[in-house]
Amino acid sequence: MAKKRRKKYLKNRIQKNIKAILKSSKSELVKALIILFALIFFLLIVFFAYKSYLFHNEYGGLEASKDMPLNEYDLDKLKNDKNGYMTYEDDKYKSRLIIDVSSHNGEIDWEKVRDAGIDGAMIRVGYRGYGDASIVEDDYFQKNIAGAKEAGLKVGVYFFSQATTSNEAIEEAEFVMEKIWGRGVTLPVAFDMEPFMGKERFLFHDVKAKTEMSDAFLRVIEKFGYEPILYGNPTWLQNDVDISKLTRYPIWLAHYTFSTEWPYTFRMWQFTSEGRVKGIRGDVDLNLLFDKK
Repeated sequence: MAKKRRKKYLKNRIQKNIKAILKSSKSELVKALIILFALIFFLLIVFFAYKSYLFHNEYGGLEASKDMPLNEYDLDKLKNDKNGYMTYEDDKYKSRLIIDVSSHNGEIDWEKVRDAGIDGAMIRVGYRGYGDASIVEDDYFQKNIAGAKEAGLKVGVYFFSQATTSNEAIEEAEFVMEKIWGRGVTLPVAFDMEPFMGKERFLFHDVKAKTEMSDAFLRVIEKFGYEPILYGNPTWLQNDVDISKLTRYPIWLAHYTFSTEWPYTFRMWQFTSEGRVKGIRGDVDLNLLFDKK
């Protein structure tokens, strides 16, 4: 009888302990779930607040003029690589070969482009029409950015602007950010405003207005943590914008010559529009991107 009572007693104690453990576990589980949901809710609030901050942009005006630094490149060191493409290297800088493409280049075999010795691509993400002024995504943007990244190339983007106000330039920049955010863009993000057959919407805007629009666009790019860059040929950069008020931004120089005489610093140089690269039908723009060692 004593053994039976002892077994019954032990059985009851075990059952009580199990119930206590289960009750405690449920309590701890509920607490953990409450903490988890509270953390998720907090993170969502932070995310939407941060997104609201990023996508709420007002233009604050141009900075004071500064001297544009002179470039440090010794262009006598330009030479052709084993694939016949121009390359540059000195004690401070080394170049990467970059193409820039849009829907005008059609279908691209990105693996052949990579195998041809191309290091990266600047891809047109879109443009503003000069007719109805709507913002349009480039027809090949999605294919190009996916194909280039899948082939292992570094990617950057550019936007062809037809803005007429700083607010329109901000709208263009926010459009770009929506398209590339989280897409692995590590090369610069460029503002490309240039004449187009006399149809440009900003045709009669003065230097100050075009400088403000450039600045407004590039400030948004900078705010998102990407590298902003201002595209232009020497005529545009000297006559259409005041680069002394845009010295915070690198320059993407468009100058089709073997050895440019542009005296100021530039991050990237578009040296020809008649390049030939396997995987691309017809001509393609070629660029040197200068990196500090």
